[in-house]
Amino acid sequence: MALRSARLSGDPVLEQCLAGQHRMLAPEENLSVMRVQEALVKLGFSPGQLDGVFGPTTGAAVSAYKQSRALQPSDPVVGPGTSNGLDAEVFFDPPELDPDFAELAPFVPKHAVEPFLGFELTPLISAPLDSQRHDVGTFLLAKLTGGTLLGIVASSRAADVASDPRIPDATKQHLLEGLGPSAGRTVSFTGTDGVTHVVILLDEPTVRGRRIIVHRPSGRKAPLTLRAAICHEMTHVRNLGLGLQRTPDFNTDVFLDPNLANSFTTTTGIPSATAFNQFTAEMNARHVEWIIEQENAGNPFAARFLAPAALAHAAEFYFAETDPVFLFDDNGYIDTIVQRGHQATYQQIALWLRQVGTLMTFSGNADTQQTSAQLFKDAADSAEFIALNPSSPLPDGDGLYPRDQDFV
Repeated sequence: MALRSARLSGDPVLEQCLAGQHRMLAPEENLSVMRVQEALVKLGFSPGQLDGVFGPTTGAAVSAYKQSRALQPSDPVVGPGTSNGLDAEVFFDPPELDPDFAELAPFVPKHAVEPFLGFELTPLISAPLDSQRHDVGTFLLAKLTGGTLLGIVASSRAADVASDPRIPDATKQHLLEGLGPSAGRTVSFTGTDGVTHVVILLDEPTVRGRRIIVHRPSGRKAPLTLRAAICHEMTHVRNLGLGLQRTPDFNTDVFLDPNLANSFTTTTGIPSATAFNQFTAEMNARHVEWIIEQENAGNPFAARFLAPAALAHAAEFYFAETDPVFLFDDNGYIDTIVQRGHQATYQQIALWLRQVGTLMTFSGNADTQQTSAQLFKDAADSAEFIALNPSSPLPDGDGLYPRDQDFV
């Protein structure tokens, strides 16, 4: 016997609970606990915060559920009876039509979409048609339906996606290796069918809403929402195939000091274009995240009124102040430019922001795309002005998520 509901099926811990091979109880902490918490909420019980932590409140909710269903003993433990009961009550027949997942319902029972990601994605798809949220949600749905995106799952459930026969053995191994310090990863590969496919992995703390981004130089921290992480990775999917990582070192539209770029490429074996490619992709994705967070805060027109200098200053925060290892595979080029001071830093940022402005990867909505693309080009002009006028006052950095001021 196995779990059948879209919410709980396939979870290895809960399957063990059903088989009597595991007892879930305090102080267990994982995504499986969060699934139990969500099922309890759906059935009218209050386990506290949906965080995957089996604390006293969750234990009390489990006991209350067991008492109401005459499950003995009514202790704060999830075993065969509790897991079977929860699964039966949240089961929708057929799971592929579960209304809680709307258009994503066909993909959740197949474990191609993590249920909690489904809960987060469904509101994006149903958001106003002219919103960035709707654009990201429908873009993802189209990639799933078309077979380009094979899965968007928690990294701890990567095995579910890795079983797809279209995934080559080497890619399967890569998917199962974990994410290390990263919150998410977009893996692109040529499938056994000869077609380019993508898998998106998000780490468990991100799915559970407990992911923290650390500003390493200062130790300040900012929360990362699951919604933002999803939108970030989907923007990376838009960026696939641009080939920016193959930019020549002597391209003066990209590198402030081509000789320096070439020197580091030669001595380290890591192309300087790698950092350029990653910076460009990150600024693009973090800007989309920022727009969506602004929309959720009730400010859908934020990008139209953002000062370009604020975006330039926000980009400097990521270029010069955060740990390059955290964001970019810098071979030493970025660090050396920063060491040269204010003028060189902002001149290099100007070149890279202008390149971001040429990308057609912000949105499928023509107006939104044009607004963001022009904003980055204007921010490049502002960065050039800032480079030559170091004493000019700067607005707070804005336009990228998280912002400098989000770190506390």
